[in-house]
Amino acid sequence: MESLTDCVLDTVALVKHLEDELPKAADKMFREAEAGRSRMYLPEIALGEFIYIAMRGRLHMPNPRAAIEEVVDQILAASYITLSHLSHSAWDVFIDVNVPDLHDRMIASDALVRGLPLITNDSALASVPGLKTIWR
Repeated sequence: MESLTDCVLDTVALVKHLEDELPKAADKMFREAEAGRSRMYLPEIALGEFIYIAMRGRLHMPNPRAAIEEVVDQILAASYITLSHLSHSAWDVFIDVNVPDLHDRMIASDALVRGLPLITNDSALASVPGLKTIWR
């Protein structure tokens, strides 16, 4: 049996989880975390990005505000998800990591400093040296 590890989530992973559209490897990470066998770190910037895109109507939600409030409440109550912010060390990594988008750069920096894989389908993040990604 392969060993599981903690991981960091990006915004797409959170959205696809909520839409029940994750590929097998990413879904396995969520199931293992939900069962208490690992922990997921959700960067605050990823949660902010989720809220932003939901409020702009880019997600299929009949009542975005109510859905956002429900999702945020569920995340805060989940024992397997920890909201994370960038540590001093992560800001040092942020300065040097070669990722063009602000939010992606912050998410990658968090994962790199934690030494954890990132659940993402973003090819720009998958090519960051030293950053392991999980998706398929």
